[in-house]
Order: sequence, then C-alpha cells, then structure tokens
Amino acid sequence: MITISQWKSNSERQHLPQFEPGMLADDEHTLTWIALDGHSDADLAEHRAFLKETLQIDELAVDDAMRARHPPKYEQLTDGWQFLLMRGLDARSESINFGTIQLAFFWKRNLLITRNGHRSASIEAINRAIDEGELRRPKTVADLLYAILRRMLDRYLPILLNLEERLEAVEAELLRRPSDALLAELMEYGSKLKRLRRIGGYHEACFRNLIANRGDQVGLNRSRLNDLHENSERLQSLSSLLDEISKDLKDGYLSLSAHRLNHIMRVLTVVTVIFVPMTFVAGLYGMNFEYMPELKWRYGYFAALGVMTFIAIALLVVFRRRGWM
Repeated sequence: MITISQWKSNSERQHLPQFEPGMLADDEHTLTWIALDGHSDADLAEHRAFLKETLQIDELAVDDAMRARHPPKYEQLTDGWQFLLMRGLDARSESINFGTIQLAFFWKRNLLITRNGHRSASIEAINRAIDEGELRRPKTVADLLYAILRRMLDRYLPILLNLEERLEAVEAELLRRPSDALLAELMEYGSKLKRLRRIGGYHEACFRNLIANRGDQVGLNRSRLNDLHENSERLQSLSSLLDEISKDLKDGYLSLSAHRLNHIMRVLTVVTVIFVPMTFVAGLYGMNFEYMPELKWRYGYFAALGVMTFIAIALLVVFRRRGWM
C-alpha cells in the first residue's frame, strides 16, 4: 500500500491519489510524505517498482530497504537522496519479549519516503498526533523525520525501565527463595538485552555518521541529531548496565546454590562420619563367632550402646570446636 500526504503553505494535510513528478520540485512551502506499508508479495513488488523505476533510487539501497532484516545504516545516495535504515519495535512490543521491524527512510529536498514491511506503532502514532492536532504541522522533511525517529527511539526506554524494576524484584526473590525459574528468567533477559545493546549500537553509529557528514546540510540540524544520538547511546548504555546486573544476579544465584549444596554436603558428611564407627561396633559384635566373650556378658549390650553413644558425642564435640557445625 502506498499512501501520499502533502502539506502546502499553512494548509491542512491532503491525501493524494497518486505520485506526480512535480512532488520532487524544490518548493520550500510544500512537504510531501509517501508512506509504503505492507509485506505481501504484491506490496513488495509495488514498493520496489515505485522506488526503483518511478523515483530512480539506487538499486542496492532499495534492496536493503526491502529486506526483512538488515543492520541499521546511513548512506548518501546519488542525485541528492539520503537513505537511513532503522530497527524499530513492532506494534505489539510493550515488554522485554519484543519483536522488531525494519524502517527505511529516503528523503530529498521536500520529499520524505518511509517504508515498513509490518505495522509500525511509531508511524501510526505520528499520523494520529498530526490528525488530532497533538503534533505541530511539520513544515520540512526534517520536522517529520525527527518526529518519527524520536517516537521510534522513545518506545525502547519504558521497556528498559520496567525491566530495571523487575530485576530489583528478582534480586529480592533470589535472597528469599532462589529457584530454577528465576535463573531461566535471568538467562532470557540476558539474550534480549544483548539484542537491545546491539540495536542501540547500530543506531548510535548511524547518527554519529550523520553528524560526521554534516547532517544539517541534508535536512537535520545538529541539536536534533545530538538528541537522537544521545537517545541511542542511552539505549546502548542502559542495556549494557542491565545486562551486567542480570549477569551478577545469575552469578549470585549460582553462588547461593553452591553455598546451599556445600551446607547440605557438610551436614551429610558429619552424619556419615558419626555413624561409621557406630556401624563398625555393631558389625563387629554382629559376627557369628562362637567364642566372643562379650556376647555372654550380662551387660554387653548396654556397654556397646554406651560406646557408640560416647563415640557420637565425642565426634560432635570435635566438630563443634573446629567450626564444622
């Protein structure tokens, strides 16, 4: 599906039925946004033909934009086109169990093209904010591009903040009642946080590249680029921090488990050491030799019990003094 929106001077947004070559004219009072949405075979063919044949955008950049997965990047293309590839959250992602989609941006003068294969909550939110008047009418490509990118990056932060609270709760639970379920949860968090850190690193590199290529000359001023760069850097650093906390909690769980196991083994060892000599005494007098003087002694049974009790008490005293109990 291809949706074309246009703003002229101070007028409200207009939805146009089809693309016209005049939309590429260098008119500072007109802004055009073409949104490509859909992942069916028909949508892919339509989008590819529109970008390659109608707009004559570089074929390799179009191929990157059409892929389901590709690392985020920024490129300056021929004929003045700028290309930015981002990784956003899908429309259903609200927790650490997130999914991602690819967002592609092409812009030139007063024309912005966005392409998402699956639903983008960020683009839907910007459309809704513009229609309801919550967002000021964009005047330039930079206004619209910044609004979408900022909305896309802002969706990551609540996920990390919620996870930070959950990790604090997991730490309390580990101290109170450690379990294998908590360890499995922490291992899952570790893999998700590595993905977020990698995404943040890609985004941070893209905006750093834009800053290095004087993004103010291609439609984004330095303050906006710094803001986007800082948000991406924060995503990367916070993901790294939470990943370290998750690792520390996993190590803490393993240490607690090892400590509990050592305590159990120590108790079992003490019990074993106490009963070994008692078992020896019982086995000695359980032999069926005919000539064993103690067997015919009237107090032999009580004497054997006394010896075994003395051995047990003596060993307990020794273990206590050595701090083994």
